[in-house]
Order: sequence, then C-alpha cells, then structure tokens
Amino acid sequence: YVRAFMSLTEIEKHGEVLITIPCPEELEEEKFELEFELAFYWDEDLALLKERLSSISEIAECVITPIAAQATEATTAETKPQAPANAEARAATAAANPAQPASQAAKRTDSGQTVRVDVTRLDNLMNLVGELVIDRTRIAQIGSDLSNRFQDENIEALTETVGHIHRITSDLQDQIMKARMMPIESVFNRFPRVIRDLAQKLDKDVRLELTGGETELDRSVIEVIGDPLLHILRNSLDHGLETPEQRTAAGKPAQGVIRLSARHQENHIVIEIVDDGRGINVDRVRKKAIENGLVTADAAERMSDKEALQLIFASGLSTAAEVSEVSGRGVGMDIVRSNLQKLGGIIDLETTLGEGTRTTLRLPLTLAIIRGLLVSVEEAVYVIPLGSVIETLLVSQSGIQTVNRHEVVVIRGITTPLVRMRNIFTNENTPQAVAQGSQSYVVIVGLAEQRVGIVVDRLIGEREVVIKSLSRFCGDVPGISGATILGDGNVALILDISGIIAKPKAA
Repeated sequence: YVRAFMSLTEIEKHGEVLITIPCPEELEEEKFELEFELAFYWDEDLALLKERLSSISEIAECVITPIAAQATEATTAETKPQAPANAEARAATAAANPAQPASQAAKRTDSGQTVRVDVTRLDNLMNLVGELVIDRTRIAQIGSDLSNRFQDENIEALTETVGHIHRITSDLQDQIMKARMMPIESVFNRFPRVIRDLAQKLDKDVRLELTGGETELDRSVIEVIGDPLLHILRNSLDHGLETPEQRTAAGKPAQGVIRLSARHQENHIVIEIVDDGRGINVDRVRKKAIENGLVTADAAERMSDKEALQLIFASGLSTAAEVSEVSGRGVGMDIVRSNLQKLGGIIDLETTLGEGTRTTLRLPLTLAIIRGLLVSVEEAVYVIPLGSVIETLLVSQSGIQTVNRHEVVVIRGITTPLVRMRNIFTNENTPQAVAQGSQSYVVIVGLAEQRVGIVVDRLIGEREVVIKSLSRFCGDVPGISGATILGDGNVALILDISGIIAKPKAA
C-alpha cells in the first residue's frame, strides 16, 4: 500500500486521479496483489511522469498508454512494482491527453464540487442541530438570569459569547436545512405521463403546464406531498375539465388547461393547481352532504358558499355522478387534507361555476424546526406555530359575546369564535371559573378560511423551537402535534391548529 500511496501522491501533484482498480478502500486495506490500475488526467509530459513513477523504490515496471481520443481523450499508464522475495506486481494508470478541450477541464472542475451524502446522515445532522438550538436557548436563558441578578464583567463576556453562539448556530442551522432541500421538480416530473394516460382513458384533451419546479423544500415534505398532489390533479381532470365537445359548446377552447405551480412565500411554499373547467357546483355539494347525513338541511342552508365548499373534504362525499375507477367512491380529499395537516400545511379551494377551480396548498419548508408563539395557561406553556397566527389581541370581557352558547368576539366587523385553552385539555367547562380579570389575551389563528380566537392567560413571545414527536404511548392527542424543550428545560406542547378548530367549542 505504501508504494501505491506514493504513486497516487506523485500523480496528484500535477493531475487528478479518476478511478483506481481496486478501489481506494481496498488499496488502503491491502486487499490486492502487488499490482493495481488507475485512470487519471495529466497536464504534464508523460515521459516525465513515467520517470518519476519508476524512481519510486521497489517499482518494477511502469507502462503508460494513451487512450484513444474518440473514447475518453485519456491516457493509460501501467506500472510494475518490484516486491521483496522476487515477487512481481503490475500497476496500470491512465492520463488525460494534454490537449484536452477547456470545456472538459471545466467539467472536471465542476464534478469535483459535489459529494454524495447518505440522507440518514443529513437527518442525524438535523437532529444534532436541533439539540444545539435547544442548548443555545438554555444558555441564553441562563445568561439573561445571571445578568439580571449580578453585575460583573464576566457576565458581560458571557452575554457577548451567547450572542456569538446564537449567530453561529443560526448559520449552521440554515446551512443544514439548505443541504436537506430538494427541488419540487422531482415530484412534478411524475405527473405529465399520468395525466396524459388518464386523459386518453377519459377521452379528454388537456395541457398540463408546470412552473416553479426549481422551488426547493425539505426532503421529508417532498416524500409526502406527491400523492396528495396527484389526487388533486386527477380530480381536476376527471371532475373539473369537460370533454372537447362540451368545451366547444360552452365557447371554450377544445383543449383544457391544468396549471401546477410552486413558489416560496415567507417561510412557506405555496403550491397551486388551477384548471379552466366547469368549476364546483356548491349547491350540489350541499345536497350531497345532506343526503349523506353530514349536515342537516338547516345547517347547510345557513352555510356560506365558502363554508359549504369545505364539505368536499368530508369522508364519504363525492360529487361524481357515477362511481368509476377514477372517482366517485368518496375517498381521497379527506385523506389529502389529513396528510397535509400532518405536515402542518393547509389547503384552500376557490371555484367559479363554469370557469374553473383553484386549489391552494401552503406547506412549511421544513418539519424539524419552526418559529412559534409561546403562550401560557396557568403554569403550562404552549407553542402556537407562527405560520397559523394572524394577530394577537387584548380583549375586554365586555367585548366577548355569546352566540348559540358559544363565545365570540367581533373584530373589524367579522365574528370570530373563541376557544379557551383552559377548557381544551381539561374537564373544566365553566367560563365563570376562567374569566379572571377584565381583559383576556386572544391569539387569532387561521386554517384556510376558518378563523378561531384562542384565549390564553399570557403571551410569552416568539421563539424558534425544535419539534419532537410525542411517544406512541401518548397516542393520538387531538389538538397536539408534538412537543419541544424550552430554554428553562421544561417541555411545551405544540398546538395542532386543525385539531383545535375541529374540537367542540367550549362556551
């Protein structure tokens, strides 16, 4: 191995080793006879290289052979080291034609800038960075407590060091997150063929337009988002787009268009699926919901079109006239929304009858670390994902009204239902016991078009938190998506806004 290492070192002084036979690991472990081969680029005189290789002690023979220019524009060299006890060995190397084009040199330089890394290592790195963020928060908390209690130059030095650690860990976290990012194009590329085959089966003419494929998001989100997108696209093609004859009769082009786009918006990625089909008949959705027993006729009548449109996500509801292998079984959209909510995303629908439908998905860039608003109820601390927070208010008790035995607050003419955190995860349901003081802090959160005000005791502030999944022994807790460790070492539960909105509103 020593002679092989010396040969490689000599070549790498003015060239670049491309491949070795056997591989470098086997060379290092001496899992080879006394000969080896290698291919490499070489920018100097080949005769000089042969002289240098032959000068290495115990090299019996070195043969350099140029490879044909039309093949790889490289050269082959063969060396034969002389081993003790009269054993023979032979090593072959390859060197590039000195007159290689500049484009090849640039390509060679670019190829050396990429390293393949196992995704498990990236996941482990993200976990370690998460632990580092937790410790950073803890150190900052300790430094703040000490600076409030003591006046000392060491305390000031500690505060400065904590600030530096904060900047470094933030940069490290940002770089690790970027390393985990993948372009959503890898998901988009699956759809054209599927849509083309389905269009042929349904006798429809469709053009699928894809934009924003270069938009990047976390690998863990990429793995989950493919199936929900495919189901929405299939719905747009089957339910939304008309046949060429129907489109022509309606004054539309015979070819329908489905546009799939992705873009970054703040700390989220927004994916839109837009079709120019027939749109969704909201009255038909109401009728189907009543037939399936999902809502009463009175409740359906009181619903706005936007609220009625949300019934599409109910399990068992389908607007298809007949059941086929593509649609009509009433399963799909409820699973799509539940999968998106597990990712911390939301889905929204907009439709115009006769013109088309727009489906909007908002997803977090990463599932590991989020920014959240810390609130407290009695001694418990909760984290509300900042992406769901619309605004915070200080509301007087006189401003809280009761409608149909549910507390609401009117904000700029919009009636928003209230949910008291104190009543969500406890058995207490008496507003008299919780109405402390003359004012209450209210955090307005949103999910699609739904708005809910969460009443809390105190607003602590905004933090960057690391999401830790709950143990399987805890089961599936509605309204809770995970937990995090705070700067003081205590555990805070992370709220699941979709679960909070779905819970019965305690008066």
